[in-house]
Order: sequence, then structure tokens, then C-alpha cells
Amino acid sequence: MLKFLENVQLADKTTYRIGGPAKHYVEPHNEDDIIHAYSFAQERGLPVFILGNGSNLLISDSGIDGLVINLSAHFSSMKWDGTMAAVSGGFPLDALAEAAAERGCTGIEGLSGIPGTVGGAVVMNAGAFDTEIADTLDSVLILRVPEMTEDTLLADDLKFGYRTSALKDCGHVVLCAVFNFKAGGDAVKVMLSRQDILKKRREKQPLDYPSCGSVFKRPPGNYAGTLIQSAGLKGFRMGGAMVSEKHANFIINTGNAKAEDVRWVMRHVQKTVFEKSEIHLEPEVIFAGEFNEPLFA
Repeated sequence: MLKFLENVQLADKTTYRIGGPAKHYVEPHNEDDIIHAYSFAQERGLPVFILGNGSNLLISDSGIDGLVINLSAHFSSMKWDGTMAAVSGGFPLDALAEAAAERGCTGIEGLSGIPGTVGGAVVMNAGAFDTEIADTLDSVLILRVPEMTEDTLLADDLKFGYRTSALKDCGHVVLCAVFNFKAGGDAVKVMLSRQDILKKRREKQPLDYPSCGSVFKRPPGNYAGTLIQSAGLKGFRMGGAMVSEKHANFIINTGNAKAEDVRWVMRHVQKTVFEKSEIHLEPEVIFAGEFNEPLFA
């Protein structure tokens, strides 16, 4: 029986550990549950927000005034056929990278350690260490909204770009993603490559603090972290939100940070970098809910 809950706190469901409550909340187990959840929202005129692992996300302090559908709680499965894997949208991306490495399959180990779901990774074309989700994606099964019909799209149909795809902002739901990896042969070597990626993440990123990962997209011909560091902003803070001393493109939650604190720091970073370099930093993080603090335009 699908349970619809009210006023569920979302902070503990995000990697930032920030955010207010969801007015309505549900955790579907399968596709029928997802369709049922959308019917519930449509009957009541509620906006819908799809939640994965809550990474790359900043939820406002007032929360989300609608229905939050959390796919990461139960909508999570993976099936293998040789070097191909069919993975549900709520499956953890890092768990897929680990499973591929254990089978000696290559092409996704560069995404090891990214704390998102497969569905979110497809929508955003997640990438790191010269690897993108588009490199190995074969096709996706989506639920078209509001039609509530299923459709299969090939990777070429998704118009992948830097941290974007044709699925971004369209409202459709990734039900399943099919990947076609390369046979690496020696699983030990692939696992060692994965461990090397994880080591680099630990060395370069402030993983001891809650964050959303990289806050800003990489500007053409430059790096957001380099620009922020050159502007002297490492360690800059407002409330519990601070530009990391370890990696300047991370705004960390040092403890009890509010979403408005993060937005204030983001705006200050954007404004300062623009004044010094005339480069406008575009957020990579997704915002959910209503915010008082505007970003720098």
C-alpha cells in the first residue's frame, strides 16, 4: 500500500543536510506506484518534485510546497546481461560503478564516488575525470508527464551536453537506463582504477562536510574553483555555509547552515568573481522551493 505522508523533513534526505519539509511525500516501489503518485498530485493540483539521492540539490528553508516523490528509497534495481546493465532510476550511481568494476567492465569508473542516482545522472549528464554518463548510456525508458505513457529513447535522442540533456527541466521521469560497457578483461585492474578515482576525490574534495558537490559549472576555458580561489574567497562564509578551504568550488555546511546562507555565499562568489574576471559563474546545483536571496545576474 502506497503511503502518502505530510510535512516530512527533507534535510536528512539531501547530501547538504539542508532544507525544510515536503508538504506531501511518498516513496514508490515500482512504476505503478509512480503513476499512482502523479494521479494523487494531479487530483489535488499539487506540483511534483522528483527526489533522488538529494545530491547536487539545495532545498529552501521553507521546503517544497507540493508532492515529493523519492525514487531512491525503494525504486532501485539492477540487472546484467554480459557487459550491459539495465538500472532503475533510483539506483545509486556509485553502486553501478562498483558493480561494473567487479565485472571487469570499463567506461564508468571515472564517475565513482558521485553520490547521486542513475536517473539524476542521466538527466544532468553527470561527469568527472574525463568521463560522462553519455559515454556508456545506450537507452532510457522514461515516463512521459503529464501523459503518463512510457517511451524508450536512444542515447542520441537525449542531446547530451555539459551537465545537461534533453530530459532536463522537461518533467519526464527516468524509469530505467540501459548501459553498454566495454569488457576490460581484468576486474582487478578496473577495481584499482576505481580505487584511484576514489582516492583522488578524498584528496581533493572536502568530503568530511555536507555539500552538494561542485556548486558552479566549469566556464569555457577555465575552472570555477580556480577563479574562486584567485578571487581570494576560500574560507569566506555566511552563517554555517563556507567556501571550502580544500576545494573552492565546494560550499560546505560547517554545521546548521541554512539554505539562505548558501545562496548568500553563492551570490557573493558570483559577484566577486565577475568583478575580478568578468566571468559569470553558472550554478550547477539544482534549487527546489522558494528562496529570498537572489543569485547574481
